[in-house]
Amino acid sequence: MTEKIRLLVKMDIDGAQVRITAHGRLTSRSLHALYVVARRANALMHGLALEIDVSGASVDPAAMEALSRCSQSRRLPALIDPQQSDINISVRSSADAVMAA
Repeated sequence: MTEKIRLLVKMDIDGAQVRITAHGRLTSRSLHALYVVARRANALMHGLALEIDVSGASVDPAAMEALSRCSQSRRLPALIDPQQSDINISVRSSADAVMAA
C-alpha cells in the first residue's frame, strides 16, 4: 500500500504558535517527514508552541505511540534532532483529545 502524507503548516509568529496538520496515511515510516517539519518549525523560535493535528489522517498505532513519546519527552527522535532541543509539542488525534507534555 502506498504511503502518502500531506502536511499543512500554519504559523503565528506573534503568538509563537505553529500547527502542523497531517492528511493521508501516517505510518512510522512517513512520520519522518512530519518530524523534519516539526524540527524546522521549532528552530524558528525558542519556546514555540507546536501542535501536530493528526485528526484528519489515518494514523498507524506505532506512529501514534511515537508521537505520544515525543509529546511526553519534549524531544524529537535523536536521528532527527541530534542536539535534542526542547520542543513544546502537543498532538491532536481523531478522538479530538490533545495530549500535551
